[in-house]
Amino acid sequence: MSKQQFKSQADICKKSLDILHKAIEMDPGNAEEYQAGITYTEGVMKASNAIIKAFDVVEPPKSVAPKAKAEDATKEEKPKRTRKTKTAKESADSKPASDETQPTVEPGVEENSSIFAMFDD
Repeated sequence: MSKQQFKSQADICKKSLDILHKAIEMDPGNAEEYQAGITYTEGVMKASNAIIKAFDVVEPPKSVAPKAKAEDATKEEKPKRTRKTKTAKESADSKPASDETQPTVEPGVEENSSIFAMFDD
């Protein structure tokens, strides 16, 4: 499971705990059952939070990098390239002229008749 999944699990446990506490207030007759759910859910939530901390130790977040590495990264960083934007005239010139100069020719009756002639026996 990933770190994000354990975070989600801890959030679900927190919501479940809220519901279980409200259930005890609304239905005190089953408080023992709800308390068992609270005990279990607190254990799962503590385990999830411990696993999240373990992820941080084993795989530190990218934003928390040692200062030496951060300084080296800024020195070695290449300047960003700027893109040349086309002006309206350049973009009009780059369009192919073939669309404007070639008239569309509709097939004549003779061409259509030769196509259908191959189906006649």
